[in-house]
Amino acid sequence: MKLSLLLLATVTRVAIAAMDPIVIKGTKFYYSNNQTQFFLRGVAYQYSQTEDPLADATACKRDIPIMQELRTNVIRTYYINATADHSECMKLLEEAGIYVVSDLSSTSEAINRDDPEWNVALYDRYTAVIDELSQYNNTIGFFAGNEIANSVTTTDGMAYAKAAVRDMKKYIKEMGYRSMGVGYATADVSAIRTDLANYLDCEAEDEIVDFFGYNIYSWCGDSTYAESGYKVRTEEFANYTVPVFFAEYGCNTVSPVPSLRSRPSTVTT
Repeated sequence: MKLSLLLLATVTRVAIAAMDPIVIKGTKFYYSNNQTQFFLRGVAYQYSQTEDPLADATACKRDIPIMQELRTNVIRTYYINATADHSECMKLLEEAGIYVVSDLSSTSEAINRDDPEWNVALYDRYTAVIDELSQYNNTIGFFAGNEIANSVTTTDGMAYAKAAVRDMKKYIKEMGYRSMGVGYATADVSAIRTDLANYLDCEAEDEIVDFFGYNIYSWCGDSTYAESGYKVRTEEFANYTVPVFFAEYGCNTVSPVPSLRSRPSTVTT
């Protein structure tokens, strides 16, 4: 029994140490060392708009076992305090086999859809988050914008979002950091959906998104893959040149929310 426990502990330590960084090749994510495909099974992890969830080790110790029960292998965080210590939470996540995709903005430092600009203050904020999280192998990448355009009248902000993507990709290369993606998360707005996606996937490789996150809330109750619109959305991205995944998904039209267990859904393109 002691020998078995020792072997188990040794195998566990090796597994933790061998956690591969994730890289992007074409339209898919891969483990960098063994080159097998990585499929995202994620949750959004942000209990407050102004608190950094990865700087709260107590909360991480409480929540990560629940994430493991859900078979989570990646989380999305919306706010990171670049000056805080994230080492304990990131280590706990790594030990659980969980990766991180983080937004670069904050509630007070972001591209404002009503008066958009890309300035030095935002550049400094975004690069500070990259500097902080780049040291952890379980950081997959970053969102340079989230739902900046949510209507036809707010699409001007996308030029600034694309500039942020371009500059952050360049910054990662200039700093000599390992490969980490920079993407954008979009709202599901039919009037701008296709044009916005194409705009972010157009021009030179150094200027386009590395991945495209889709925030979609159309699968409610006993809907189906076809009825929810998931089938059509998947077909629309069939020829997209970078990975596409759900950055948020669920249902936000039913109130009160029924006490039902959610069913995981994986869409592969």
